[in-house]
Amino acid sequence: MNNLVEDKKKLREEYKRRRKAFYDQLDPATKGLAFRRPPTPLAQLINDSETIALYSAMGSEAPTARLAEYCIEIGKNLCFPVVIGRKPLEFRLVDSINILQAGYQNIAEPGTDCPVVVPDLIIAPLVAFDRSLSRLGQGQGHYDRSFENLPHARRIGLAWSVQETENVPNENHDVTLEMIVTESEIIQSVNMTS
Repeated sequence: MNNLVEDKKKLREEYKRRRKAFYDQLDPATKGLAFRRPPTPLAQLINDSETIALYSAMGSEAPTARLAEYCIEIGKNLCFPVVIGRKPLEFRLVDSINILQAGYQNIAEPGTDCPVVVPDLIIAPLVAFDRSLSRLGQGQGHYDRSFENLPHARRIGLAWSVQETENVPNENHDVTLEMIVTESEIIQSVNMTS
C-alpha cells in the first residue's frame, strides 16, 4: 500500500510540473480560447443536466471561467464546491462567478449565503489521467468521496492533453471518470456513447 501512495505522490509532482510548463508556454490568446465552448459530447451532457458543478481553476489547471459563463448563458443551475473537512464536497449554487470568494487553500468558492444543491453533472479538476479514465487528483480525496456520495451524477474531468499518463495507480476508494475533455480531444467510456 505504501508503494502505491508513494507512486501517486511522485506522479502528482511530475504531472503538476508538466502541466505548469505546458501552461506557461501558452500565449495569452490561446489560454483565453481554451475550453471556451464545450465540445459537442460535453455540450450534450450539459444540456441534459439541470445542475452543473464546476471548479475554480487554480494556477495551471484547465480553465473553467468561460464554461461557467456558457452554463449561465443557457440557463443552467451552476454550482461550485466547498470543502467541509474530510466530508464529501458541499456544492453551492451561484448566479455569477464574481461572487466566489477565497476559501479552502485560497480556492475561490461560494459563501455560506449560497444555497446547497445536488449536481447531476460534476466537472472536476485533475493532476493526471489515463486512457481508462482514471483520475489523479490533489491527494485529499475530496472528489472521490463526492463521487461516491453522488453516484447518479455524471463525472467529467477537464485537463490539458499533457496531463495524460500511461497508468494512474488506483486505490479502492478511487472513482473513475466517464469522460475527460482536453484542449485537443475527448476520451469517454463506452457507455457514454449510447
